[in-house]
Amino acid sequence: MPGVPSNKACERCKKRHLKCDEARPNCQRCVNAGVECPGYVQTRKFIDQGATIRRRYAPYQEHHPRSGAHKENDVLAANPIQEQMPVDQYGNDLQTITPVTEVHRDEGRDSDASQGAQGTPDASRQGVVQDPQIQTGMAIMPSRPAVNIPNIDQTILNTGFSPAGQELNARNLLENPNLPTSGSSHPSNTPDTDFSQTHRDPSSEMHETSETRNDEEGFSDVFSELMTGTEHEVAFLTRYFSEYLGPWLDLSDSSKFFAVYAPIRALNKYFLKYSMAALAAKHLGKMKGQKPAAGGIFTSPATMEIYPNAAQTDWTLKGANYYYLAFAYMRHSITVSYAAPSSSAILESPIEMVNGYLSQQPGFARMDISDADTFLRDVEGLLATCVILTVYRLLDVPGDDWQTHLAGIESLFDLLLQLHTTSPALPPTFSQGERAAFWNFARQDYLASYSNRIPTHFKHSNLSLWKTAGIRVNELEPPDETLRLTHEDLAANTLTWLMNKMVNFLADYRRSQLAQWTESDEHAQPSTTTWLNLCFEFQSWFEKIPETFRPSLRIERPRDMSNLSEISYLPFPEIFFSLTSCTAAMQHYHFGRLGLLLNRPPDVMSAPGTAFDRLASLREVTKEVDYRCREICGIALSRPHGEVRIYMVPLLFAVGQCLETPETRQVIVDLLRGVEADLGWVTRSTVEKLQEVWSQQS
Repeated sequence: MPGVPSNKACERCKKRHLKCDEARPNCQRCVNAGVECPGYVQTRKFIDQGATIRRRYAPYQEHHPRSGAHKENDVLAANPIQEQMPVDQYGNDLQTITPVTEVHRDEGRDSDASQGAQGTPDASRQGVVQDPQIQTGMAIMPSRPAVNIPNIDQTILNTGFSPAGQELNARNLLENPNLPTSGSSHPSNTPDTDFSQTHRDPSSEMHETSETRNDEEGFSDVFSELMTGTEHEVAFLTRYFSEYLGPWLDLSDSSKFFAVYAPIRALNKYFLKYSMAALAAKHLGKMKGQKPAAGGIFTSPATMEIYPNAAQTDWTLKGANYYYLAFAYMRHSITVSYAAPSSSAILESPIEMVNGYLSQQPGFARMDISDADTFLRDVEGLLATCVILTVYRLLDVPGDDWQTHLAGIESLFDLLLQLHTTSPALPPTFSQGERAAFWNFARQDYLASYSNRIPTHFKHSNLSLWKTAGIRVNELEPPDETLRLTHEDLAANTLTWLMNKMVNFLADYRRSQLAQWTESDEHAQPSTTTWLNLCFEFQSWFEKIPETFRPSLRIERPRDMSNLSEISYLPFPEIFFSLTSCTAAMQHYHFGRLGLLLNRPPDVMSAPGTAFDRLASLREVTKEVDYRCREICGIALSRPHGEVRIYMVPLLFAVGQCLETPETRQVIVDLLRGVEADLGWVTRSTVEKLQEVWSQQS
């Protein structure tokens, strides 16, 4: 098959890693240096050993084919091997130059063709790095030469994945229980990546042929795969998680367990480290490799903030790889205690896995203090991994399908509650990491249940569990000072419990309606007393919240700045809160009141007697519905932080069903689409459902 032509830089510039102007007969650099230009040599490099790379990553490509590939065998890569370099025709010793490997995609070539002969390495191939049309990751050098594209250290392509070159193989972890489960922030023998300047020289740009584009795509693919698990990539993804995704999970946790503590705990827990990398990689795939706008202006970003070819990297595939790595390490770390690994273990959910592990553990009272401390750290790491891997699944799942991914959460925390119970006289208390996991699951639980109008996994009547998580169900109870919760965290978490009660009330109300339609007496209808008690609890919560739950800015009639030629105003206000937890809490508070308002049980005794009384009552309901909808949309229009916006999707769906004018409905659509565009959180199905509802109403 034909080879790939090399760059035409002179031999002296290649050896010195300098930019050559390729002038004839002598390049200008050699003329300026007063030396004889050695001239130009044209060589061709043939493809070799693609099957080696393909076999090494086969477990990950079988179920996740790379986007853009025509068939599974299209991804062919070369396995770099350090060779003895020859002496060129001018007597220059080429031993210090590392050979450059290339990948060429040929749709008509079968898998055996990847074992073709390899051409003799020559220094002229080093000129590839000076072609501005070829992007990052397409050349490998032993040092940091002054070139115009990022330079990748040669060692990044070595098979130095640890432990024993098997760290990144989830299948090996499930089959080999002898691999380690913890270590440093990254294995010491895993190579790092070195980068230099990324500026391109416009004067050297030339027409890019289809062959060059194929070569570039192939090099990017191989580079992307070989970066998996390296120190630089894991650092890049961990920092991305800490800065952008960790706050999603710390909505009502001012101690920032997921953004601050989880990355530190991941230093010696592979399953936690790779779970963060999985979520970060999947989110980057949603964002097309672009990091969300945040922070200030950086003239020189840190190395761990940069990833070469980020926009061309298959982050979805990387996220799947890291997901199964986290799952495999998690499985391996706990199977020693209660089960042997099996090939079907990957089908088990992380929540079910930890459930099985905790069911076999003795209580904290039976452990030594040091053992209990170590065990608690392990439990916190496992719970954090469960939360992160669950969010990984929920990231592109509609709210109607959340419920199945949360199965087992109540039994999980009931087991934890039993482990913490030492004596009836001493109430148990969850640790910081356990509380952080609990409130994440509790928030996802009631939102998932609302979407389906079914009971929550966490029962609001399980008061011992909610108290252990850190709230006061009874106002007469003294606050637990050992928890060190802020007033904002305590109020936000208490509202989560109230929302749980409200959603279960709606589920009971729906079941009673279904029973009436089917003329069945199996389920009693919720009474007006229950509804009134819930309204009273919501009102009591509102009256006792700190002043930080008041908006610091409010514009009643904000001007539509998207159309400056005409003076027009938005149909909703803009409401801004200084604290993110307070923003979310107030939005969900209005959502809870709206849900109760629209689902009041009929009461014959207290119902208005005349037709005019009923009409006046309906007008009052309509007025309050309009007020709650305006408050929810006003908070959304102020563009709060991502951790607020991802959880407002069910709220906007409910509000959208209450709106009638095209103008207000378009605002809801824009808000929902903005969540997916800015944060990668799926809202497409919600918009389609809303539009279907509106078409039926018209």
